[in-house]
Amino acid sequence: MVLMTRTAAVLIGAGVLITVLLAGFVVRMMGDSESVTDSSRNAVRQKDVAPPGGSSAGGGAGQTAGADGRRVGATSAGPKGHPVCGQPVLRSPWSYTGRAGPYRSGTKGLPTFGAPGTDFPDATRGQVLPPEDKDYENWELDAATVYYLAPGTHHGSFSARSGDVFVGGWADGVGATLDGEYSRPVAIDSNSATGEQAGVTIAYLTIQGFTPPVDQTAVNQAGNADWTLLHSTLTLNVPGGGMFAASDNVLRENCLTQNGQYGFQSAQTIRGDSLTGGPYNVWVEGNEISYNDTCDLSGLLNNPGLGWRNHNPVPERYRNEHCGTVKGNGNQGGFKLWGTNGVMIRNNWIHHNWGVGGWADSNNANTTWTGNTITDNENGAIWEETSYNFSITDNWIARNNLTDGPDNPHFPMPAIYVSESGSDQRNGGVPKCAMATCAASKMPGYPKRSVIANNTLVDNGGGIFLWQNANRFCGDGFDQDCTLMKGGSKGPFSTEGCKANLPGARLDRTTWQGKATGSPTEDYWDGCMWQTQNVDVTRNQIDFDPSHIEGCTPSVWPACGANGLFSQFGGPNSSAGGGDIPTQLTFFQGNKWSDNVYNGPSTFYAWSQGSHDNPVTWAQWTGPVGKGDRCTSSSARQGGSCTGPFGQDSGSTFRPGGR
Repeated sequence: MVLMTRTAAVLIGAGVLITVLLAGFVVRMMGDSESVTDSSRNAVRQKDVAPPGGSSAGGGAGQTAGADGRRVGATSAGPKGHPVCGQPVLRSPWSYTGRAGPYRSGTKGLPTFGAPGTDFPDATRGQVLPPEDKDYENWELDAATVYYLAPGTHHGSFSARSGDVFVGGWADGVGATLDGEYSRPVAIDSNSATGEQAGVTIAYLTIQGFTPPVDQTAVNQAGNADWTLLHSTLTLNVPGGGMFAASDNVLRENCLTQNGQYGFQSAQTIRGDSLTGGPYNVWVEGNEISYNDTCDLSGLLNNPGLGWRNHNPVPERYRNEHCGTVKGNGNQGGFKLWGTNGVMIRNNWIHHNWGVGGWADSNNANTTWTGNTITDNENGAIWEETSYNFSITDNWIARNNLTDGPDNPHFPMPAIYVSESGSDQRNGGVPKCAMATCAASKMPGYPKRSVIANNTLVDNGGGIFLWQNANRFCGDGFDQDCTLMKGGSKGPFSTEGCKANLPGARLDRTTWQGKATGSPTEDYWDGCMWQTQNVDVTRNQIDFDPSHIEGCTPSVWPACGANGLFSQFGGPNSSAGGGDIPTQLTFFQGNKWSDNVYNGPSTFYAWSQGSHDNPVTWAQWTGPVGKGDRCTSSSARQGGSCTGPFGQDSGSTFRPGGR
């Protein structure tokens, strides 16, 4: 949203997963420490910072003890923190150099299928595919069949059937590559004529050189359920992305690198059947997701109102010459989620993507980010935007937002950015209007509070920020897909109801809830507005040394190293409406910092966007809030100044001079 490497690793048949333990070595074809940035004035020239217990090349595992003895940090990507791209984990255990053609279980020289303890327990037939065959797209594939791609380069596209397995071989240091030759949009997908095909597995295979359009992918663009991608490499697919992750899809220990737009996406489609109408129960674990957006979709957007999305073009040496004259839409980086329910992002190494490392954008629910190593992305590490019920824990996050930050010097550019997102307490964390489909998604109950906890942040352009735009509401023209959280006395709100009744509504500053003119029984403001609410920011360690970051000085980049929460006045998109969103966000929406450790001169911003060039002091940020200290007076609102106290970071430690 690469370099050519070999593929490999775990195979599935009839829903049974058996892990093949691999050994050996594959020469790495891309240096781990090579930066995506160039020598421009915004280039990243900071010191390398290693994950706990390892090297800056992605090694190391486990957690590290903070200065106060608490265990903070994250496990790195892959087993024991090792990188994935170019490593033995991608090497297939199957070696076959004999005659190609059909075979059945037990054929001499081939893996035995069907016997107890073998890799495809229910696949009793298969086909060996020789290299250089260009007629795959014309085949009528059988269901529940193993297609064994012999070592070498293959050309063509596959229309998979339910239960099919595509597995690459290995011989004499050569794996199996499916190459689109920049002439085919899709590598492996279902045929529209055959409908959805579930239970497909792809393993040990390099898929490269396909040309999916922007916002589409080389693998599973049709959004089939229960697909699995294991120990494979998706690379050089442009201008779109690598794989579409639909419901019950698994991506484990793959190399997703140097794709035109992103490594993978998971988004609402016509087949959506989850809480939010899109994919549910998606599992992404142990992958290396790196160097994506080689088509410079951020640089080509050319929309001055969208900040980072319209500048800092990707360095020419990383741009793919086959991108063509594509136009960007701002949706690029490591990966993108849209309208999903229950995505697990665990133990991945996400680095050097041009854009955001991982972005849950619009109407996602119950996304879990844990144990990831996220470094050196042009923009932030993790974004949660207009979404619900998230958990961000035990991640190692370093050197993000150093390229983009200086071009947005006055607005904080954090590593973890929460925008109009959080949890709803009044319905137990579950939207009333989605209770029926919630059960179908097989997901656990939703937390009453979203959490950002036990993360280690090192030398990022900014730390952790909670933001709420005063003019984001369901049906506002930009946000048409919404899971409306609260039902009033007449039941759940609707998008059309919000569009019709919210304009002109104002906050009731007695109850600090919405009150729509002419609709005394329906709280449209509170029911339709996207809100940053009920978020706990706790037990994180933020290490920040501005000398490691070029341009990180108050005169050049005032917001470098910032943390906090603020909003702006106004909304919802009406001169007659509006409200004190900064006060509501800061004091009345359940957002709380506590028990964090700050090593270095981090700064803190609070309340109004209008005061964002003037960070508050630690005493103002942490001081207890009295009944009359909530910045609710007319003079404070009109003057755009609120000096607190803000009552945040109880039990936290601030060492502005470092450790």
